[in-house]
Amino acid sequence: MAKDDHHLPRAPAAATDAASHPAKALHSWAFLDAVVESVPAMLVVKNGRDGRFVLVNRTGEELLGVPREDLIGRCDADFFPPEQAAFFAEMDAKVLASDRLWVIDEEPLKTPHNGDRWLQTKKIAIPGDGDEKLLLIISEDITERKKSAIALEAALERSRAASIAKSEFLANMSHEIRTPLNGVLGMAQVLAQTELTPRQREMMDAILTSGRTLNALLSDILDLAKVEAGEVELEAAPFDLRAALTASAATFEGLAHQKGLTFGLDFDDGFHDRVTGDALKFGQIVNNLISNAVKFTSEGSVAVHARTEADGQDVLLTVTVEDTGEGFTPEVQASLFERFVQGDGSITRRFGGSGLGLSIALRFAKLMGGDITCVSTPGEGARFTLTTRLAAAAPEAPATARRAPKAAMPERLRVLLAEDHPTNQRVVELMLDGVADVVVTGDGEAALRAYQEQDFDLVLMDTQMPVMDGLTAIQEIRQRERAAGRPRIPIISLTANAMPHQVEACLSAGADLHLAKPITVSALFDAIAEACELAAEPG
Repeated sequence: MAKDDHHLPRAPAAATDAASHPAKALHSWAFLDAVVESVPAMLVVKNGRDGRFVLVNRTGEELLGVPREDLIGRCDADFFPPEQAAFFAEMDAKVLASDRLWVIDEEPLKTPHNGDRWLQTKKIAIPGDGDEKLLLIISEDITERKKSAIALEAALERSRAASIAKSEFLANMSHEIRTPLNGVLGMAQVLAQTELTPRQREMMDAILTSGRTLNALLSDILDLAKVEAGEVELEAAPFDLRAALTASAATFEGLAHQKGLTFGLDFDDGFHDRVTGDALKFGQIVNNLISNAVKFTSEGSVAVHARTEADGQDVLLTVTVEDTGEGFTPEVQASLFERFVQGDGSITRRFGGSGLGLSIALRFAKLMGGDITCVSTPGEGARFTLTTRLAAAAPEAPATARRAPKAAMPERLRVLLAEDHPTNQRVVELMLDGVADVVVTGDGEAALRAYQEQDFDLVLMDTQMPVMDGLTAIQEIRQRERAAGRPRIPIISLTANAMPHQVEACLSAGADLHLAKPITVSALFDAIAEACELAAEPG
């Protein structure tokens, strides 16, 4: 049987009693041959002494693209490139010496006539005649699987690149929108402080309200972009939970009363006040829930209830916001937390908004290890429930007297402003009119020259400017301070760049504070006071 000569090695003596039962032996070899030929993987047996092929099954013949009669009795060096044949010989020697199964998850193979392939290979030494060793090799062709994995990785890389591009686009758009918005809101605030007629006051209030609404929408879009890009990090600092909830409720209580609604906030007995967490993001969540309740309730009441439960070192917080508004159907409820979705999505809806608030609130809640759920019946109002886990914090220590700064703030500040946008230059000048002398420069290089030539109490530095950007200018100021032994001047990064990595870049460059545009008069004055106080501290 010539065919069997290059299919199977001679059978071990213990495997069959061919001498006494030749018909049985013939049947066993035919059966074994059929099994080997049916294996859906390349099955090869090599002579352990010289590496010559002893057996190759049909799948191996097809994979290599070489007839079996040309393979049997020859070795790897007769078919494969020298470096690959040497690698096979080295690996085969290790397998023969170890007497254990070797698994190679991914093995490149340059086949003689079938192109480049990828194999998953198993090798083990098996006994032959006498002291002879054979090498059994079973290889599965994983080329298509490998190609799919490479294609998937490429798709993921494209997705990551698209996400980065989106984040960069949103950051750029944030800057481009915040810059003119700062001019609109800033000028409106300054104008609102002048003497206006009732009609002019009404128009000014409309400008301010619309501008603040646009700013809130921009902030919502950026918050969503930060979450999706994985750029949101939770702060961990002690804060007063009761005070935070009370402040959020107070923000909307007046509006509720204007609409004729009953508004209430209550706490369970034993409420735990001091916790550690991100007070700002917690406030955003609660503000959104209360704001929606007031907005979508025309008559009746809005009630906020809070309770806590101790769980080891943590505090389990539950906040429910219940209203008697219009409510919504189960279909609306199912999509309520999706992006850009509102309870009333019709073109004639009576309530504005971006539909982002609940989506962002839910994502923030989940970042805090919590959740937001809702229950509602059309015409009977809705109840939203926030649950989250916060670390317990010790009671706040008694306030100590603040240490006086090294030097008192001058009655009139000398401020260096680096800002390339003419409108925003004028906004800051008008906001500081009467309390500061402002020297305006249009780029970072001009700001450096002014810093060298004059004495200032404070620097307000934009980020994106021609000639020299604000980050470089801040770094140069700090370097020149150290070289000349000059006192540290307070620097506030006053910029439309408001993404987390941009804020971090400003502070890393040497700014004391970051103030995002559009700015308010109160925020600017608060930042100036804080920056001057920081500069007065030792060290």
